[in-house]
Order: sequence, then C-alpha cells, then structure tokens
Amino acid sequence: MTARSTWRPTRFPVAPIAAFCPSRLDSQESVDPNWSGNCSRLQSPITWRDGVGDPVPLDLPGGGELDPVIDLIEGAGGLLLECQKSSRSIEKKGFRDLVTDADLRSERYVVAGLNRLYPEDAILAEEAGGELPSSGRCWIVDPLDGTTNYSHRHPFFSVSAALVDDEGPVACVTHSPILAETWWAIRNRGAWKCRGTVLQGEPLTLKSTAPLGDCLLATGFSYQRKELDHGALDVFESLLRRAREIRRGGSACLDLAFTAEGIFQGFWEFYLQPHDVAAGALLIREAGGVVTDGVGGDDWLLGGSIVAATAELHPVLLEVVRPAVPPTEGDR
Repeated sequence: MTARSTWRPTRFPVAPIAAFCPSRLDSQESVDPNWSGNCSRLQSPITWRDGVGDPVPLDLPGGGELDPVIDLIEGAGGLLLECQKSSRSIEKKGFRDLVTDADLRSERYVVAGLNRLYPEDAILAEEAGGELPSSGRCWIVDPLDGTTNYSHRHPFFSVSAALVDDEGPVACVTHSPILAETWWAIRNRGAWKCRGTVLQGEPLTLKSTAPLGDCLLATGFSYQRKELDHGALDVFESLLRRAREIRRGGSACLDLAFTAEGIFQGFWEFYLQPHDVAAGALLIREAGGVVTDGVGGDDWLLGGSIVAATAELHPVLLEVVRPAVPPTEGDR
C-alpha cells in the first residue's frame, strides 16, 4: 500500500488546462472561481470557490494522504506546459536569475490552492519572498525550479511543495511536467514515485552504493557564480576526476528527486534557498539516504549548502565538499 490512493485522473493532468487557459490567466485571480475540482477518491471534494467546502484533512505523518497536494502540484505542471505554448514574458531578477510569467502564474495557482485546502498553514513561495516562520507549519513552494531551462525550452524543470513544521519537513511533492513523473514523501512513512496515469506509486528505497568511481553525481552553481571565490570549482574538479561522471541539470528539486530514486548517487550544491531543497531532502531521507549541510550539520534548509547521498557515499562526498563551504552564507 502506498501513500496515494488508486484513483487517478483519466486525463493527465486533469484540471489545470480546463481551468487555466492563457487567455484567462491575465487576471489577478489565478484560480478559476467557477471551477470545482471534484476528486472522487477524497472524503470531500476540493472546492476552489471561496467559502464553499471544508479544507481536506491532512492528518500527517501518522495518517492521511497527500492526494490533494499531488493533484495541485501536477496541475501547476500542466499550467507550465500550457504557458510554454504561448508567448512568454521573461524578466531578470539578477544578471542570470530569470523570472517568467509562468513562474508567477504557477505560484499563484499553487498558493491559492494551498490557501483553500489548508488555510491555517503559512506559505513561503519563491517569487513572493519572505522568511520561514520561526515556528508552526509552513508550505514551502517552488513554482518553477529551472526557469532558465524552461525559458530555453530545455525539459529539465519542475514544481515542488513541502510542508515543514518545528521538526523539519513533514511531507512533500515534486513533479516533472515533461517527464510526467511525480515523487512524494511523508515523514516516517516513506517515499514514492509514479509516472503518468499509473495507479500505484513505486516505493523509493536507496540501495548500497558502489565505489565513488562507479557513481553518477549531480551538482549546480548559483546565478551569482560565487563558487568561483571559495574553491568550489576545486571540489568539482576533484569529484570529476574520481567519480564516473557529474551532471549539472539546472533544477535542484529534480536533482534531489533523482538522487532519492537512485539515478544519482549523490548531490551537493552551495547558495541554495529553502524552496530548492525542502522537498528533495525529505524524499532522500525517506528513501534511506543521508542529508546534511556542507559541513555535516543539520542546517541544510536555511544554511545554503547541502550534501545528499546514499548512506555509504555521504561521508566520502562530505569530505571533499567540506573545505569549500563558504565561511558565511548569509549573503546568498
């Protein structure tokens, strides 16, 4: 039995294209007020109209399902695919840091959905900004991870959301619109993956790792290229010489999901934000992997650096990465 019920949409994705055509996305309200997403697998329907229906229970981690959130994140993925067919507005947040209208529309869609499902929870979304609350439950949303890839029609981009509380990540969903693959996890219950309209989720369990020379690793670089200043390229060169190969995909959320699945055996990166790592870290931990910050501590969510790998590979990877961790990562 998985964390997802057997009901699946007959059309993938089911709701977002009908509710979110480009001609209707210019309004401030990102959720169609006339659309109600009735999911027969739920105890009560998801109703997007204000003041109608109760929030879907989220009794996690001991019980309850993530189906409403999975549908929401997959819906955002469908929206991104639809937006990609139309003309796109691309702006710069920094020299290399892009934001598109699709980022903003996807974020409005996810935030509006979470507000209607779980109105008592806080939400920290990438484009809206803000800080993680010091206590309580909060959804951390990355509406489009891999914006540069997306803007160049490179298929490696994703959508993710993670619920965190005072003890860390509680539940998460990551979705690849192009691959039509979804990964999700619930704390102390496991991690799963499904593809397309497959009814059952496949449990994710990391296996023992071969020597570093047989491992495929992944990493990324910040938009500011600050890695040039503190030896991070030396780490890259060292691991490039020792590992089988290294991939730099451009979406930390997907890199972490692939690590949880065992495609990559390890991932490291500096200058990350909570929305980059919250979902993927839980996926890896629930699949049996190890996640720390760049010095082996537990400040990976807010500290900016992360090292994630199988249990056997993690200390090897950490030993190489640790010397290059910036002395201070407050200015990310």
